[in-house]
Amino acid sequence: MLQMRWEKLFLMHYLIMFKKLYKLLFYFVILSNFQLAFAEEVPFLLTAAAKGDLDTVKAIIESGGDVNTEDKDRITALMYAARKDNSEVVKYLIQSGAKVNAIESDGWSALMYSAKKGYVTTAEVLLANGADPKIIDPDGWSAYGLAATSGYTKMIDLLIKKGGIDPNSRNNSGATVLMLASKHGNIDTIKTLLSNKANISLKDKYGKTALMYAAINGHEDASSFLIKQGAKVDDLDKSKWTSLLWAVKKDNLKIAELLIKNGANIDHKDDEDTPIIHYAVFNTNVEMVDLLIRSGVNLKAKDQYGLTPLVYALKEKSPPIVKAIKEAGGKY
Repeated sequence: MLQMRWEKLFLMHYLIMFKKLYKLLFYFVILSNFQLAFAEEVPFLLTAAAKGDLDTVKAIIESGGDVNTEDKDRITALMYAARKDNSEVVKYLIQSGAKVNAIESDGWSALMYSAKKGYVTTAEVLLANGADPKIIDPDGWSAYGLAATSGYTKMIDLLIKKGGIDPNSRNNSGATVLMLASKHGNIDTIKTLLSNKANISLKDKYGKTALMYAAINGHEDASSFLIKQGAKVDDLDKSKWTSLLWAVKKDNLKIAELLIKNGANIDHKDDEDTPIIHYAVFNTNVEMVDLLIRSGVNLKAKDQYGLTPLVYALKEKSPPIVKAIKEAGGKY
């Protein structure tokens, strides 16, 4: 009887010791995982900020965590929160001393991350707390330009009105945000920019206008709208290329037709004395050649070597174009 009691006591003691050991092991695993999180490429604070886990963010900061902790690319918790539109976390981090204008390794700030995604609420919080909208990345774009890339009109309007951004600011190639919006064919963005006094006539360092950007990239609606707003169809870039020449070169038939209807010079020559019709023939674009012929293009025009469109057509071995030019009165 006494032996059984001792055996029970021994078993209970063993169970208690096992529970304590299990508990210690459990805490050890949790602590190890927590330490590993800080040793990983993305620290635990940044992960919590990205998830919008405000309680965890607060716990880490209140227990002594560095609010300006960075990952290997110098991206901070504030940036992680901003690019996920976690505005409440953004507010708390700023109140806790986060550097609102910190720059990561690619030259982006928290505001630039929110602008690129079109997160207006988060951008408003950042701007209200001193975020600088004039910070530019290595390509010369600010938050304003990044917003325009994605066509976020509300963000563009916010940055102009509350951020004091110049609507005609440029990137490193001299392109304005209006040119960028035209390149992507973002009509709403173009309208917003023009309503905020963006200059439709400006040129980049190569002499290209917003209309040329639209014509090059085949955006008929954007081209039409820009023309209606006063864009000049025969503006020249530094190689004396017009919007029509670009449209012909890029085989954008609808744009070419639009430009011709709005008075574009079909007999224009570039700085190498090459007529527009020669580019259409060189591309062996039968429809484009037909359009130019129907529009009254000069089929006797010669390039700098004295070659006519018909000679070009023969060189490119395009029977349909040879036939079309001959029937329209083209000569050697």
